Amino acid sequence: MSEKHFCSCTDHKCPMNPVNHDKGCDLCVQKCLKLNEIPSCFFKKISLDRPENEDYTFRGFAAFVEKYLKEK
Repeated sequence: MSEKHFCSCTDHKCPMNPVNHDKGCDLCVQKCLKLNEIPSCFFKKISLDRPENEDYTFRGFAAFVEKYLKEK
């Protein structure tokens, strides 16, 4: 990749992370859609805290948003 990708994910061991290939976010998004999950970059936009129980599901994301919007 010639340009630095904007990905905010710090899990560089993940094979889907854009630092490990030249396909941008596509592989991560495809994996998350298949698993009915939300990519970690959406969580990081709200807070750098990790979701409780590593719950990246749609329901887990909704709870994460609810929790951090109440704190603001």
